[in-house]
Amino acid sequence: MKSMTIPIAILAAWASVASAGPNVEITKSCPGLRYLGRNATFEITVTNRGDAAAQNVVVTDVISGGVQFLSADNGGVREGANLVWRLGTLDAGQSRQLSATFRCDQIGAVRNTATVTYCAESQASCAMEVKGIPAILLECVDDPDPIELNSSLTYTITVTNQGTAIGTGIVIKCTLPAEQEYVSSTGPTQATSAGKDVTYATLATLAAGANTVYKVTVKGIGVGDVRFRVELNSDQITSPVMETESTHIYD
Repeated sequence: MKSMTIPIAILAAWASVASAGPNVEITKSCPGLRYLGRNATFEITVTNRGDAAAQNVVVTDVISGGVQFLSADNGGVREGANLVWRLGTLDAGQSRQLSATFRCDQIGAVRNTATVTYCAESQASCAMEVKGIPAILLECVDDPDPIELNSSLTYTITVTNQGTAIGTGIVIKCTLPAEQEYVSSTGPTQATSAGKDVTYATLATLAAGANTVYKVTVKGIGVGDVRFRVELNSDQITSPVMETESTHIYD
């Protein structure tokens, strides 16, 4: 039997292949969309895909602008503008799942990057969009009520944006009952009267938290318990918001 001598360089290469050392990967995920004021949870996974333990593993997550830190699991602590998890040893083949929760407090894009360090470094990022939403409240009040036949009253219509984003393309349309006739109107835009309908020109924008007031004055020309109707449309709604106000006209 012949003996075979293996060169030292080949043996060293085999040893290198046989023990490649730790290789820690990091992935990160977050919601694609959240609305202003809601919470969002960012998920981080670190996995040692090498064949040796990784020592002194530290995960650092940058707290992006536009979100407010609320909590972190698995011993994550806030250090200035970062969240830090000190995981210690991550054995070969082992994974750790980490998460942090934030409140979305600013409209816009949020991009977030996490880094894992041991004897090397790896990064992962995710992006999330934060949007606001308009929420339009419609109210209508008559004054005075009741009224005598051939007297006048005024309907005050208040439109309030209770949401977190600008409302756009707001249109108010009022419909008078048969027992009333149009006298005058005021509001943030010009109104036109046609038959029993009073329609205001489009209000381009209404800021979050703002309100605007429309007033329609009518005359009672018939007796009864009548209904004055208001209809609101905007760019953000798919069906009209309706409001009616009851008025008693007597002789």
